[in-house]
Amino acid sequence: MTYLKTLFFCTVSAFSVCAQMTNDSTFSASVSNPKFKKGKGPALLIDAAHHNFIVEMGLAKPLVDVAAADGYRPKIDSALFTKAYLDHYKVVIITPAMPFKFGSKKEVTTESTFTPTEIDALHEWVSAGGSLVLLSEHAPIDKSMTPVLNKFGIQSSIGIVWDSVNCDKSIQMRGFQTLLKFNKENGLLNMNHPITKGEQAGEQINAIVTYGGSGLTGPGYTSLFNLSPSVEIKRWSGINPSGSATSQGLAGKVGKGKLVALGDCNGFTAMYIPMGAGKNFYAGMQVPDHNWKQFVLNTLHWLSK
Repeated sequence: MTYLKTLFFCTVSAFSVCAQMTNDSTFSASVSNPKFKKGKGPALLIDAAHHNFIVEMGLAKPLVDVAAADGYRPKIDSALFTKAYLDHYKVVIITPAMPFKFGSKKEVTTESTFTPTEIDALHEWVSAGGSLVLLSEHAPIDKSMTPVLNKFGIQSSIGIVWDSVNCDKSIQMRGFQTLLKFNKENGLLNMNHPITKGEQAGEQINAIVTYGGSGLTGPGYTSLFNLSPSVEIKRWSGINPSGSATSQGLAGKVGKGKLVALGDCNGFTAMYIPMGAGKNFYAGMQVPDHNWKQFVLNTLHWLSK
């Protein structure tokens, strides 16, 4: 497999290349020891109401299939958030959301991705016992996700996360150092959280690679993916960088509920992009030696416990 930076292509050539992002048909969504009996697990909502491009391009199918194989009852729906609506679900997953179709504009300015009423309803629902996954990305998506992240006490960098030290140096393009490694060897993977430890033998997370994305800071949350001192926030999509970050993955409690926030969304997919000459770029749950599939399952288990 050939690995490159996923959303680099989407940002540079939003329509011509994003159209080529395809679910990997070789990916197996099967789960050897399902958490719940088929169709008997918690109801899970995957948001489709806020120009969630992962959903709009059909790239959420592997996530739906994995969740269903684990016994959850996943549903993709496009209703706006109210407390009454969210109460139908135990877990809500918001993939990168924008106030306009991805690729139609280069920058988020004064547009609103979520209304203040929706953000309040979401926070109220989590505080009352709901479980939420927030998946962000690099510029310009990081800015569009900032208001909802801020509501939960999380700050986002603007730009793209770059690490010249803790990156996969064998998989780079034009000098971009954006494939960040989190593992036992470099000490950046927190292996002591229930999500990374797993519930049973064989469920431990040992290695994660993110594909750029944004950086997060959230006092009061536990960092799952620690950013090193060598990290820089760089210009991306023509947008000047701002902010700093300590993590690309946070987990914690909000009132009676739980929240997991990631600065990169690609681990929750199983996709590829044809690169020509018989080479493909692969990202997500099917990539060998990256424990994303187990991480997704462990995240759902922790959120629904």
